[in-house]
Amino acid sequence: MTFEKLHSDVKCNCTDKAESDTVNEYVRKLKKDTIQDSDFATHWERGIKPERDECEDICSYKGVSINQFKEEFEKLIVSKYINTFTINPKKGAHYLKFKLKEETGKVKFTPEDDDQSHYNLFKSDTFTLESLITIDIVKFA
Repeated sequence: MTFEKLHSDVKCNCTDKAESDTVNEYVRKLKKDTIQDSDFATHWERGIKPERDECEDICSYKGVSINQFKEEFEKLIVSKYINTFTINPKKGAHYLKFKLKEETGKVKFTPEDDDQSHYNLFKSDTFTLESLITIDIVKFA
């Protein structure tokens, strides 16, 4: 698995301490009720760059924000998604529950404030939506 696209324009090793994970389930909020390529576009790919040039910030913008789906995190995740939806309904009212296939990429535990389910997904060079195993698309709002 290679990450040349991820590292091509930075001097950071974003996959340091990141791991392959084909066992756990993850969720990602969708813009519509079907998955689209844009749902897995990173801030960096959309031209949004961090204010600071520190590797932690850069790698955060180069990763896809996902949440590890476990029963103890479900209410927290859905609450966060509902809050985002309430502020901006264009952000969508569905989430994708999925697993990663081999060679999809690597995940890195990146907890946020009270959210211990947060991870960054660093997509491999061969990443496509077919790299994901769709478990379910859930309407949350």
